Amino acid sequence: MNALEKENLMTEVKLQTTALKKINGWKKLAMAASAIGMAVAYAALSDTPSHFVPGILGIFLIIMGFIAAAVCNLGLKNGRRNVEKMICAIEKGRDHG
Repeated sequence: MNALEKENLMTEVKLQTTALKKINGWKKLAMAASAIGMAVAYAALSDTPSHFVPGILGIFLIIMGFIAAAVCNLGLKNGRRNVEKMICAIEKGRDHG
């Protein structure tokens, strides 16, 4: 691996690490939305049956927040693995170069 390839790979590691931080932020927002949905659903459905629509919206928010957090978590897992592979490739290039 030549110096230019190493530099490009190191740049890619930095970019992907930044992207992983953003995805982690989105995961936190999705979890917060799910928690808010839980509070809305509980407040709406525990009071009276007349608050049925907000309760359904709360349940929908719980489900969508959970799905979004799961997708973000999968992206984080795969992204971290990819960054680790790139770091290993850089280190192997240093050992042989």
